[in-house]
Amino acid sequence: MPDSTSTTPLYGAVELGSDSFRLHVAGWDHGALTLAATLDEPIRLGAGIGADGCLERETMRRALACLRRFKLALALYEPRAVRVVATAALRVACNTPALLPALEAAIGYPVEVIGGEEEGRLVYLGVAGVLGAAPERRLVLDVGSGSTEIAVGRGDTVDLVQSFGVGALRQGLTFFRDGIAPGAFDAALASSRCRFAELGHLTGQQAWPRAYGASGTVRALFELGGAVVPEARPASADDLHRLRRVLVEEGGFARSATLARQPARAAQMAGGLALLLALVDELGIGELVPVQAGLRAGVIRALSERTQGGAPYREIA
Repeated sequence: MPDSTSTTPLYGAVELGSDSFRLHVAGWDHGALTLAATLDEPIRLGAGIGADGCLERETMRRALACLRRFKLALALYEPRAVRVVATAALRVACNTPALLPALEAAIGYPVEVIGGEEEGRLVYLGVAGVLGAAPERRLVLDVGSGSTEIAVGRGDTVDLVQSFGVGALRQGLTFFRDGIAPGAFDAALASSRCRFAELGHLTGQQAWPRAYGASGTVRALFELGGAVVPEARPASADDLHRLRRVLVEEGGFARSATLARQPARAAQMAGGLALLLALVDELGIGELVPVQAGLRAGVIRALSERTQGGAPYREIA
């Protein structure tokens, strides 16, 4: 239940991701995110795009049912402003324009299909809000299910965002349909490195002592790696390559009780690892820090700053 004694305005951020739909209701107080509620449902939009490029009926049924539940949660907390953003899957699905009215009716707010650059910008703002306004030049990685974004900035200022239309799901489906074998992983890694080959030039820096991983993919890989990449400290490049050995060569993906029952999920995780290692190699990253903030935190922060002197996002009829 909402805390009626709190004086911090609450805001709602709804993310219609390629893998999961997620909701944050939170305040932004003196540079810190204060969560009041969070919800997360695996909708698998990206996997629900058929051969014709359109979202399938059953996937849409799950999506609409989830958004109706999210609408009830938002009504309970009565946030001052709400922003609903859709990412890669709805960027590419051929029937998105026809589906948007139903999605908006289910959640009760406008749905914005944002571009990769805006997604990366919001991710950076969320990460910067957690890390503080230190003047270091920062590299933020977001390896999502449907796309990959990298953002570079200093403090709260975003200098560069680069978006790539490949994510963990697509790499997994492309290279690991028949299982996660070392040879298939080598091919996935080579393909990923080709995607990111010019990144050092684009960022103006060939080696990064530290980068921040904002996506659920990064955090999930850290959790799966256990002692190889403990969350209590940053993971070095060597740690991350050891993770590849443990999960791929030594069968860690197959040994995971959860992933063993979900081969499509295991393939997606392997695809995410290939993309992450390619970024580490191509950008010369010395260590990677997983951050418990990203797109939704950035949306909350932007809403808070925007509505200090302006009108909030309003519920649609």
